[in-house]
Amino acid sequence: MRNRATALLFGLLMVLGTTNGCLGDSSSDQGSASELFPALEDPCLSPSLPVLQEETIIFVEGEERTFRLSVPSSDAGTELALIIVFHGGTDSQEDFAQQEQFDQLGEQEKFIMAYAIADQDRTAAEGEWYLNTATTSREDNNFSEAIVDELSAAYCVDQTRLYAIGYSLGAMFTYEIACQINHRFAAVASFAGTMPVSPASCDLNAGIGVMHIHGKLDYIIYYHSDWDWKEGEHEGVGTMSEVPALIDYWADKSDCQAVSEESDLFVEHIVHNDCMDDIRIEHYGLELNDHNWPNEIDGTPTYELIWGFLSDFDRGQETSLL
Repeated sequence: MRNRATALLFGLLMVLGTTNGCLGDSSSDQGSASELFPALEDPCLSPSLPVLQEETIIFVEGEERTFRLSVPSSDAGTELALIIVFHGGTDSQEDFAQQEQFDQLGEQEKFIMAYAIADQDRTAAEGEWYLNTATTSREDNNFSEAIVDELSAAYCVDQTRLYAIGYSLGAMFTYEIACQINHRFAAVASFAGTMPVSPASCDLNAGIGVMHIHGKLDYIIYYHSDWDWKEGEHEGVGTMSEVPALIDYWADKSDCQAVSEESDLFVEHIVHNDCMDDIRIEHYGLELNDHNWPNEIDGTPTYELIWGFLSDFDRGQETSLL
């Protein structure tokens, strides 16, 4: 068993971070990876030291994948929620919207932020994030689960509080999380995304909370109409759903029995509740907004609104089959 000194050395290395971090992968021959960030036999016995935007490499089925990592300081025994963030198309080298505020909130509320970076070797036809997942194309789903598994070996990650946030194309991918990995993730929040009208597969093993935020003047991902991918791009994805139909899809799929609606000149707010596993489907339609991430919604900073939604849910032990 590794002793406490090893655990403290691990934390110190995370803070110093003068080189890119690598979390170990037992199937890889990258010997230095596990030496830099050794897995702990019980991460909950050690405190965590703060990490801010550390570029981190893991190996997923032998392929190198990268994400940026921000970790709060915490006492030993503190279970940390984990949020995986998915950027928009061509935004892999850019800061995520309100990134600094998310990281600061993570320090206050004790959650980890992992900013996933898409595979840079894909063609335009494949797309930066794989959508409408088939059994032969699960690379990004596997990447998402690998982030959870690798971080769980090094930090006291609360397995009941795994979440995903996405913007634009990344928001579309959060629906792959919701459809394919709902047995692990408790909730997702998407801004300016959508999903296929006819997904290849979308089976709920357990209810998953869904928040969808969208500008009704979005000229890139339409709010009020279905649309098709441009010819030659993201082949096989198919027709994408208008936003109202997407919300209804998740409400029906989640067996929601009640709905409330409020609206004014700026925001339409729809909440479907009394759903399976006590989740809810929540939507903010922004009347005067386009594709750009808003700093606040209805008087609340957007990053706080999203965390407030996500933090309402945990995976728990029960599952429900539809």
